[in-house]
Amino acid sequence: MKSITLNAHAKLNLSLDVVGKREDGYHNIVSLMQGIGLCDVVKIKKCPENGTKYNLPHCTINKHDVYLCTDEKTIPTNMKNLALKGIAVLAESSGALFPGSDIIVEIEKRLPVAAGIAGGSGNAAVAMLGLNALAGYPLSLRELMSLGTKTGADVPFSIFMNAAANRDKLEGLAGLDEARFAAWTSGIGDEVEGCEEETRYVIMANPGIGVSTAEAYHAIDSIGYSGVSHRGSRKLFINDLEKYTLGSYPVAAELKNLMQDKLSADEILMSGSGPTIAAYYREKNKADKDAEILSREIISKQGHRMWLTITGNLVKETEER
Repeated sequence: MKSITLNAHAKLNLSLDVVGKREDGYHNIVSLMQGIGLCDVVKIKKCPENGTKYNLPHCTINKHDVYLCTDEKTIPTNMKNLALKGIAVLAESSGALFPGSDIIVEIEKRLPVAAGIAGGSGNAAVAMLGLNALAGYPLSLRELMSLGTKTGADVPFSIFMNAAANRDKLEGLAGLDEARFAAWTSGIGDEVEGCEEETRYVIMANPGIGVSTAEAYHAIDSIGYSGVSHRGSRKLFINDLEKYTLGSYPVAAELKNLMQDKLSADEILMSGSGPTIAAYYREKNKADKDAEILSREIISKQGHRMWLTITGNLVKETEER
């Protein structure tokens, strides 16, 4: 195999319960995470033997040049990029994971950046899955997930879910049968338990700003959580980080208020640390109707984007409005 192209699906948090701060500074959570139809596209390919050096940003990992090519100017092309971090983690684990040549990573970015939907983590996940495939599958699904924790808290779930989403291209991966589109995650996100999907039609809207996840978790210790009655209960449609993000970013709060005012959704909840707001529906016709309404409402708002998608079933088509 000389190359592999995988879809890097984003996720939504249908719940995000921050249980408490750990001694190491991280936070324990309980969260239902699910994949959605929105995705970036990531291609990993071996450089031709004796090929000339490419005029692309690159890093040297385990004595190999790794070139990064992307159409998105706002994401880093150095070792701050999560896809490159994921590859470096694999290289530290086993130099044999490199397929005997330099490689090129091409990222077609379709997802908003720093939006609370694990777009960067999805890139890292499929970079790790793809490199493992090019190397002949030396690591199992759970082994990749364990290494993914060193890249980012959302990466273990992103590996788990994106393995399921790309199942037809990863048939040699040991443990692939376990992969699911949905999971309850706990610890810092490193404990992943596959579960039945909560299928919903979803309108996602983003106000065009980024929110630092680290900043949100740091702030929650000072300002307090949204509530305490649900601690660790696996209750759906709660997000303890809303208190910080909606209080600190008025444009995100205004977007949620607009959606609550204008839409007939069953639930409206911020995903992750935000600022993406998701409206959930059991009935497709209601979601279709409300997507038209929200599209008219935000068309004049600078930087705002919205999508009509589905969570819990990644084969459905996603539409950006």
